[in-house]
Amino acid sequence: MKKMNIKVFPKVFSAQKKQKVYVRFSSKAISSEQVISIKIQPMEIYGIKHTEKYRIDEETRYPYEKMTREKAGLYWVEYTFSEEQKYDVKIECDGVRIYRTQLYAVREDLAFLDAYKGDTHLHTNRSDGEGEPFEVGCAYRSAGYDFIAITDHHKYAPSLEGKSAFEALTDQFTVFKGEEVHNKGMGYFHVINFDGDDSVNKIIETQDEYVEREITRIMDSVSFDADVADRRDCAYRIFIAEQIRKANGVAIMAHPYWTTFGEYHMPEATTRYLLKNNFFDALELIAACDSKGQNGSNLQIALWEELREMGVSIPVVGASDAHTYKGKDTAFNKQYSIVFAKSKDEVKDAIRIGDCVAVLAIDRVNYLVFGQFRAVKYARFLLQEYFPKYQSLTKKHATALMEQNKEKIAVAEQKINEYRKAFFAWSFNN
Repeated sequence: MKKMNIKVFPKVFSAQKKQKVYVRFSSKAISSEQVISIKIQPMEIYGIKHTEKYRIDEETRYPYEKMTREKAGLYWVEYTFSEEQKYDVKIECDGVRIYRTQLYAVREDLAFLDAYKGDTHLHTNRSDGEGEPFEVGCAYRSAGYDFIAITDHHKYAPSLEGKSAFEALTDQFTVFKGEEVHNKGMGYFHVINFDGDDSVNKIIETQDEYVEREITRIMDSVSFDADVADRRDCAYRIFIAEQIRKANGVAIMAHPYWTTFGEYHMPEATTRYLLKNNFFDALELIAACDSKGQNGSNLQIALWEELREMGVSIPVVGASDAHTYKGKDTAFNKQYSIVFAKSKDEVKDAIRIGDCVAVLAIDRVNYLVFGQFRAVKYARFLLQEYFPKYQSLTKKHATALMEQNKEKIAVAEQKINEYRKAFFAWSFNN
């Protein structure tokens, strides 16, 4: 048999609907006399009972179905994806298996949502990082990101600089407004203001009387847990989160188990109290607090899981807190979020309601993903099947952006759009 390239598309479908699955072969690889058959097998929810035998004859449990030849090299079959799950696919030519892949189906609430890879916490040379905002943004786009928030220490303006630079060139990569909020003097507090409409650092640095009055109000009005030892510290964190929300931003608790000055960034009792009482919109679950044996993300995961068992629902994000995108020691492209939203304009709301997962990349093919179980399963499929090819396309897009070559940008964006359309059935069929 001739060597051939085989492509199965789309790869993601709406559950409980009959849809066409296409198989395309490279030119002249298959003659019109040859029979192409396909087997689509649900991997999780299936209607055939297992036998008592240890080994299951998977080849006989689900039959192959002959595919319809639409034209030379292109075949299709109609299939109803019964439930939201992953499906194993095998393709035969004249009774000989020639290809195997996987598909996915999602229920209606996930269908029509885009999957955006993003980082909610990173730095540039406008504070203590490396690289100008535009340079850093291009590096993230090259790695397959759809959005970032520039969150320089004490500084809101760098995010506006990055946002403006990319808006002039593309709508396919977004820099959200942001800052890492501290008290004065680089400060004890590290809170992410994600896409707030104004700077909270500015309030802290210029409105002493207002800040003090608000902290006093919080201390007088809030019922703290008995084990919250430093109530002023806790009140200050509540104040910051309130101000972020007033600015229409997402208040993200940053790396509570980051080790600094010989202690964790936040007292455990304070962390628990703030999360239990929903003072923050999201927890930075996967964060840059794992260097030099700290393993802070492990502690954050364990606490988050314990709180979930208690009925506490807190959305999570993954973030690099990268101060450089170069070298092996950075968390760049190793810790990030995947957000499910209709558009990037709805990323904030998606994070708030938990339509987001935190990703820890072990290597190029192994990941740990955290969030709602359905979203985790779907995200893992996308990490395997969607994002690798997508990243190869965004790399070319990033090169064109760096060159500020509008013609090359348009070509790269067209290829990205074509790839997305072919991957998701609801886009392909429109």
